[in-house]
Amino acid sequence: MIKELLLPDIRQMLENRQWVELRDAVDEIQVAELADLLMELDLADQVVFFRILPRHISAETFAYLDPEYQNSLLAALTAEETRHLLANLAPDDRTILLEELPGQVVQRLLNLLSPQDLKEVRQLLGYPEDSVGRLMTPDYVAVRANWTVQQALDHIRQAGKASETVNVIYVTDTKWTLLDALDLAHLILAKPDDTVEDLMDGQFVSIEATADQESAVDLLKKYDRIALPVVDSSGILLGIVTVDDIIDVAEEEATEDFQKLGGVAVLDKSYLSSDVWTMFRKRGGWLAVLFLGQMLTASAMERFEGQLDTLLVLAIFIPLIISSGGNSGSQATSLIIRAMAVGELTMADWWNVMRREAVVGLVLGVFLACIGMVRVLGWEYLGWYDYGGQSVLVALTVAVALVGVVSWGSLVGSMLPFLLRRLGLDPATSSAPFVATLVDVTGLLIYFGAAGWMIGALG
Repeated sequence: MIKELLLPDIRQMLENRQWVELRDAVDEIQVAELADLLMELDLADQVVFFRILPRHISAETFAYLDPEYQNSLLAALTAEETRHLLANLAPDDRTILLEELPGQVVQRLLNLLSPQDLKEVRQLLGYPEDSVGRLMTPDYVAVRANWTVQQALDHIRQAGKASETVNVIYVTDTKWTLLDALDLAHLILAKPDDTVEDLMDGQFVSIEATADQESAVDLLKKYDRIALPVVDSSGILLGIVTVDDIIDVAEEEATEDFQKLGGVAVLDKSYLSSDVWTMFRKRGGWLAVLFLGQMLTASAMERFEGQLDTLLVLAIFIPLIISSGGNSGSQATSLIIRAMAVGELTMADWWNVMRREAVVGLVLGVFLACIGMVRVLGWEYLGWYDYGGQSVLVALTVAVALVGVVSWGSLVGSMLPFLLRRLGLDPATSSAPFVATLVDVTGLLIYFGAAGWMIGALG
């Protein structure tokens, strides 16, 4: 809301070169809102607007920008402006920025860093991609166990200004082995003469730098923390990872899962930043696989051409039957993938899931079968369609097929994520389109099998 109200004023100030008024205006705006405002401007105004920002907030505003806007700004800034910007970025934000840039650009920026910043960057970039080490920042506050509370608080006042957060204070020994993590409130409320060791209980949660970033998401959620200490295999404190970075990871993972569920390969950039060729590469492969799968549907219909000739009215209900199975399968696979993602289900739960989905699929199938029978018999009774005296046969065929197809779709949709995980693949790959295509083909076999059985039984 603030962005919509201020954007016209910002543009007017830029056009009239009202630099003093513009600087006064941005002092009243939150950093995240400043980033939104900046991304609404054209490149020339972005550069001017960014240069107007006070130095103490320009780097923080830059960290909120989308990667494409960061890249264009970096290309427009002078070497000195870029050096100042990189020096004031938080180490974790600086690492994320360098990960997104081409190699030649990264090398140019590395040459602008101070020796200390360069050492930090190389250390963080040295960890595996998607590891916690890439996200951590070395800016934290640590105290010693033998210090008094007063000594600890004095140290926090001095060192806390450069820290990512002071909500949690870490206790280490002289070798930087992590001993405990204390809430700042415990220190503030303790007696000044108490020692830090008096407040320690050893109940802390940490994560290794080489761990996957998704593990950090799970730990922060499970233990309701705003930061996690990052250690090496020996328990040495290396840095911390904060909740703001973890939220970005969770959002990225959720985006990837949604894209996979939609039958799209993961996009490396935002939707609007991806060109037509990129969209073709990311979507064409899946569409080709699904198209080839649907060819089996045509083959199945050719196989049962004789039954269609015998009772042509069966063709009317083909879309209804196969879509019902695909929908039930898509529902099941979406529920299972989400349950796996949040840790509700493990591989050991496959049998319980199968039993549950068999019952649920059967109940849903019977429910839809009743609706289908009412549809066929009702249309015949009301005179809206003439089934040539075969309305009962058609109604029973549709009903039996719906029970089978919906039950089968639920089983396939629920079991496919388990199968993919067992094969070491991402369960999200069992996307809704893939499940729907698979169930479409088998659904036709079930439908025409039911039709053949009913024709034989009642004919």
